[in-house]
Amino acid sequence: MSDTVSSNSSLYYDYYSDDYSSDYNSDSSMASTNSTPNKQGAAGVRHRTRDNMDAALQEDLLGRTLRDVSIEDFVKRVYGFTSEDMYYIMSNQWTLDFEGLADYNTALSKGRPENALYLPFKTIMDGLFKKFRDDKYSLDINLASLGHEQLKSTGTPRKPDGLFMFKSHQDSDKVSWSLSKAFLEFQISPSDQRTRKEARGARGRMRTICEGRTPARSAPDPRVNAGAIASSPALAPSPILKAPSGFKRRSSDVLEIEEQGHSKRPKQMTRKEAQGAGYALEMMAAACRRWATGFVIRDKTVWVHYYDRIGAIFTKEFNLSEEPQKLAMVALALAKCDVIQAGYEPLISSSLDSPLSAPLASVDGAVLRLPMCDDDACATYVKDFGKDLYSHFEISGNPLYVYQGLSGRGSLVLPGRLIEAVKGRDTQLEQIAAETLGTSNMDNSTKDSGDTGIVRGTTKSQETISQVPMAVKLSWPLSSRPSLEAELIHELRDKMGRMRPHLPKVHFAMVLKGTSLQLPGDLLRSMKIAHNLEQRYFTLMIVEQYKHLWEVPTCDDFLDVYLDIVECHHAALKTGNILHRDISEQNLLWRQTSRCVGILNDWDLSSVVAQMGAHAKHRTGTGPFMALDLLKDADPPSHLYRHDLESLFYVFVWAATNYTLDKDAPFVRKPNPAILKWAGTYADAHEAKKCFLGDSEPVFEGIQPAFEPLRGCLDALWELFHEGFDNSVKRKKQLQKANTASTGQRNRKRRNVDLILGGNDEELPLIETSPHSRRPIEVDPPSVDEVDIDFETMGGCLTFERFLAALGEEPRQY
Repeated sequence: MSDTVSSNSSLYYDYYSDDYSSDYNSDSSMASTNSTPNKQGAAGVRHRTRDNMDAALQEDLLGRTLRDVSIEDFVKRVYGFTSEDMYYIMSNQWTLDFEGLADYNTALSKGRPENALYLPFKTIMDGLFKKFRDDKYSLDINLASLGHEQLKSTGTPRKPDGLFMFKSHQDSDKVSWSLSKAFLEFQISPSDQRTRKEARGARGRMRTICEGRTPARSAPDPRVNAGAIASSPALAPSPILKAPSGFKRRSSDVLEIEEQGHSKRPKQMTRKEAQGAGYALEMMAAACRRWATGFVIRDKTVWVHYYDRIGAIFTKEFNLSEEPQKLAMVALALAKCDVIQAGYEPLISSSLDSPLSAPLASVDGAVLRLPMCDDDACATYVKDFGKDLYSHFEISGNPLYVYQGLSGRGSLVLPGRLIEAVKGRDTQLEQIAAETLGTSNMDNSTKDSGDTGIVRGTTKSQETISQVPMAVKLSWPLSSRPSLEAELIHELRDKMGRMRPHLPKVHFAMVLKGTSLQLPGDLLRSMKIAHNLEQRYFTLMIVEQYKHLWEVPTCDDFLDVYLDIVECHHAALKTGNILHRDISEQNLLWRQTSRCVGILNDWDLSSVVAQMGAHAKHRTGTGPFMALDLLKDADPPSHLYRHDLESLFYVFVWAATNYTLDKDAPFVRKPNPAILKWAGTYADAHEAKKCFLGDSEPVFEGIQPAFEPLRGCLDALWELFHEGFDNSVKRKKQLQKANTASTGQRNRKRRNVDLILGGNDEELPLIETSPHSRRPIEVDPPSVDEVDIDFETMGGCLTFERFLAALGEEPRQY
């Protein structure tokens, strides 16, 4: 059997999933924490258990969840429930299907497993849907059962108790995350817990009835206990709901949290809530979505959940049998909402001629509509990229990259080409200019045209803009970032001169804010205020498409690409004062000219060094490639240039032990166990890399034959970082010694040296010294100069020049 894996891209992302954090903390929006953007890496996801992933989701959403939002607010803000819809629900009395509710209660009373609740619940929901249709509502919903099927997921397979699909879904159709409307998850409490809760509820209902003004009623028909009485609004303990003029939002449910949010301790998510978050993660990873929703039901208590890149929103709980009006409300809202209100990306549709009206089974062949600049909608071009030039992007395959976290940047990269280019101001149809390597006297046809950042001219092959392979990146960066990625790349390209060919080339960039995001604004504002979260923007950036590092043909080509990127990275720091801070295998790309040319991509976590400040201590990077210092559980140090150098070293090692340079099967089937630990938790990765810097053999014994010619480079780099690691240990000891010396003071009674001793058996008298004669004996601490190993380069080891020297190279002049 072959030891390699096929180059199929979908298999690659299943096996090597990047941008996936051990604690899902890809971008922290919380001002109170220092654990910001991080990505847990590549091979690690495959080896995580579902329990570990759910625990990570619990940690990630701690302090990012707005709870106890009213059902009325939720359906209005998320699902687009109208005033007419609300009036319809409020003006009717609702009862649930008798048989469905009876079977549901029986399954609970007999302690049956969770899957026993599905069919009765479906019967209840189908009864409501039938009522809506009878009342002339057009619905777009089909509640599907998964049976014993487990859905392919980003980590281990998952199986929700049910998925709400769109009406186009047939019972015989395959169920998938990408086509789902909302998830459904049940939980049955242990019988003793349920009995105690029901007893408390019965006492509460009795008090409500006795204290009310409603006169006593005759004994009801016992057959109605399972359904009709429980469904009667008159006997439900919930307050009477009215439809006030305009159906204005009830502020008490949201504003109370806004006012108390900062003083409240965040509530830990339950296991079922974490499972629900996991389902939302799968829905957002499997399709182009801005958010995902679902139902979590414990016994007969219902919560509706919402998740996006900022955090989560949970409704107040309600009892489905005691408050059927609320169940009817959420059922109608979900059944009636369209594909956009269900969270799907509105800019992507099946064709140029029609907007998105149904979920797409695949984005291959779909069209991304580039929005027109509209100040009212807060959609603006970035640095005039693409203004009056392009209107659509045709997607030509499956995603090149899918973000595997829930909250965070949510990056999605799709291949394709720009189409329907239009004439701009005094310009012809845009064409790509060739960027000739190593030429200092480029003619005017190949220079960037002013502030537009668009290169004018033609390629050597005379390709038009529509023929050049492109990639579009959709992401949700924090609004607090001083520059958008496209702006920063544009500025670097202006400054870096001959190193410019090693940066990605941007053709279109746009940022959407405010109403153009189509998010549930009021609820999101409440969530951000309650938990001190930052705003995120939605950005689109179209660049030329490049190849991945594992696709280079030979080890010599690999070294050419690698050296280009090492020098580009240093040039960005030297000429642009920009530190990349996210070196990973995904971000090291290349393109083919007369040779393989390295491209350093993904600058959306980079920072201007002079402006880094407190953000410099935020942990950034991709797990397997993060520097040892940054993997510490304690407060990480400032992110330095040498940390990126260390990440570059780890990428080299990772490539040498995981890539085969075989275009048909580029990855080893069984990665070296020693290096797989780099993709575990931060603690695992820290320990594994510490061992590696002490002894390279367990990792280097996995070097692939294709990389054996570069073994000398790897050994030399390891010696360099081994020396730096030793120096870090020595420096720590020096600092500990200095700290001990500076605080260690001798303070005791002095001996009376003038005492004349008596005979051998004579006891010495105790002599108290004067308080004025007591003085501490101080030891001067070493000066700063005596701690001679600096933190920035670890004794001059970890510098650009020494890194290149270890590779047998000298810096190029740029």
